[in-house]
Amino acid sequence: MRRVLIAAMVLVLTAGCSVNSTFVYKPGAPVAGGAKLPVKIAVLPFKDGTEDFTDRGSVFSSGQYNLAKAGITATITALTPELWAKSFAEELAVSGNFRSARFVYSPSELVDEDLFVEGTVNKAYAGKTFDDLNAFAISLRVLTRNDKRLVWEKEVAKEWKTPRDIYNGCGMGIQCSLDKFHAEYNKAMQEIFAAARADLVATLASLPGGRAGEDGLPSAASPGEARKEEFVGIGLEVKAGGDALAVVRAMEGAPASKAGMQAGDMIVSIDGKPTAGMPVADAVGRMRGVKGTSVTLGVKRAGWSTPRDFTLVRDVISVGTSTRQAPESVEETIEKILKEK
Repeated sequence: MRRVLIAAMVLVLTAGCSVNSTFVYKPGAPVAGGAKLPVKIAVLPFKDGTEDFTDRGSVFSSGQYNLAKAGITATITALTPELWAKSFAEELAVSGNFRSARFVYSPSELVDEDLFVEGTVNKAYAGKTFDDLNAFAISLRVLTRNDKRLVWEKEVAKEWKTPRDIYNGCGMGIQCSLDKFHAEYNKAMQEIFAAARADLVATLASLPGGRAGEDGLPSAASPGEARKEEFVGIGLEVKAGGDALAVVRAMEGAPASKAGMQAGDMIVSIDGKPTAGMPVADAVGRMRGVKGTSVTLGVKRAGWSTPRDFTLVRDVISVGTSTRQAPESVEETIEKILKEK
């Protein structure tokens, strides 16, 4: 018989034991050596964009729970959109990447924040058996407080199967089993938040004057000090260019330059999505991703009668730069982002 994932719940119900099933999010550790941006940010309650179900299938065959709408009796309380938003705000605050970060219930509570986050929980599904997928997904947008201008947007997701040895060492300890169950979901949320936060920080810190590069975060290096950064992407620096995105630079040795892309190329689509009107921050987010995955760019070049597709495999790219004669500080860069347009 297939091993049932929520064995702890069954044991609780049959034994009548009293346990603490309340899920409390635990954020990750502060980011060591990360950029400290001169930005105050607030997170608004997220919306529920999950499918309309709470419980489908069977614990003895296959199925899922929708944790965004309801918890699992005696096992875990609901991971509501509000809980997701509060947890993300806590993650941003603990990271140390921002001057301040907090959760607010409505825009009327914004005081001196520069930016605010809107979000939607698209998936918060728990598999009923070890063979069923757990699936988490959220989409996020960051806007300026003063004029509500879109600065960044991103969807992050994770699908995984719960390890079959998750309850090892607990024996008949019900609370031990539940704690490990909660820790598994906490870890998944941490990973999603970390990916979103890193991309947001990179976008804010690498957008001087409306131009965006994939080459990471400008560090607070002293004049003449060299720095080395790594990111996963294709190695392009782009800027807005009318009805497309203009390539400012194709990094030597990176996937884009190896494939033949060059400065002056116009990117008309990313994975089939037209770039006309696409925020530069969104474009950068779409070109980044997981090492070994691919992204397809529709490229237009002078002398070509029609655009051509470039399918590029993302890779880790190391960037060594010198900050001598830096034209602006991180603070000045952020001010430009917030005041632009």
